[in-house]
Amino acid sequence: MKVVTQGLSVVLLLGLGFSAQAHAQKHVHGEGELLIAQEGNVLQMQFIIPAADALGFEHQAANSSDKNAINVLAQQLKNSSHAIDIKGQCILQSTENSLAHSHSEHDEHDEHDEHDEHDHHNVEATYNFNCKTPVVGFSVTLFNLMPSLNALNVQWISNTGQGSTEATRNNPVINWQS
Repeated sequence: MKVVTQGLSVVLLLGLGFSAQAHAQKHVHGEGELLIAQEGNVLQMQFIIPAADALGFEHQAANSSDKNAINVLAQQLKNSSHAIDIKGQCILQSTENSLAHSHSEHDEHDEHDEHDEHDHHNVEATYNFNCKTPVVGFSVTLFNLMPSLNALNVQWISNTGQGSTEATRNNPVINWQS
């Protein structure tokens, strides 16, 4: 049952991701996306943040300072408390982020930096939790880690339904209880 539940949550999240991807393509600095899927005790969250807000730059890592910024953020994103505060309701099962691969891939393609200079890049971080009870809300702490991030467009499918809202630096609390 657990495997089926996790699989369904992933499918639900990917379904949300497709609708959010079209919206996220506008790539507005200062704004990111948060996609949430919850079924039973399984909770999955995916943050999609413009690299300019996450790292302070969007270009490929050009020097040791850029590479260090990537490594530091990758380490920080491994700790879910840097992204959200769910007040001890859940245990982090796994996490991954897009930064783990980015600097090694970019090193191989340094000669192609010129055409990528104006491309917009995002940083993605995914968290998978097992929760004692269904979560009905939490607070986004990612704003503390990324000073230029001002808002997140949030979409969810949860045990109580589906919906969307905006979380902001001044109002980082998300609730979806019915």
